Amino acid sequence: MASRPPQRTTRLSSARSGLRGSERFSLWLLAAVAATIGALSLFGAATSIVGLFDGRGASVPLFTDAPVPDDAATGSATIVSGAFTEAQVVIAGLEPWSLVFLAGGIAVRALIFAALAALFVALCVAVLRGKPFGRSMTWIVATVSVTLIAGGLVSVALTGIGQFWIVDQLNAEPGDTIFPTATAGDLTPVFIGIGLAAIGAAFEVGARLQRDTEGLV
Repeated sequence: MASRPPQRTTRLSSARSGLRGSERFSLWLLAAVAATIGALSLFGAATSIVGLFDGRGASVPLFTDAPVPDDAATGSATIVSGAFTEAQVVIAGLEPWSLVFLAGGIAVRALIFAALAALFVALCVAVLRGKPFGRSMTWIVATVSVTLIAGGLVSVALTGIGQFWIVDQLNAEPGDTIFPTATAGDLTPVFIGIGLAAIGAAFEVGARLQRDTEGLV
């Protein structure tokens, strides 16, 4: 009597059997939280952009150089010196193109957060499938890293141009204003993108090892 060949289990089922129920729940929860954060970032950006063009005045962050009043403290301690470095100003009558640049910076930053959220979701799903080093994950990590690097630089450029244009409309003489024309941008997404590029290289090595291991089974 011929013996039955051993049943082959799929990679998916074997991977799932390697994860406890609490671990699978944690991964799904993390994926849901990441997706929610990405959706909220897009919704918040859309709300901010609509607020720029609603005709009631645009709320614009501007760098400033205004001293803190000496009588700002009423307690036992006294203020020796101080200055405000940023102000949220509501401005009406701005030229549309300056608002377009600001809106572009807001939109690009939102896309950066959405891309990071999508990366976390994809990574959680890949772990649940038992293929965290699949070829698709390598491409996703590389794509998100490029998005962060390029998006971070573009966002800083668009926001800086918009702020410079707005300050020029507030005061034609740069020396006669508390809002300097200088601007600064947050390059954190760029550095995160560079770090993801290094992680992407590690994922490529892991993908090769995974393919070699599967070829031996």
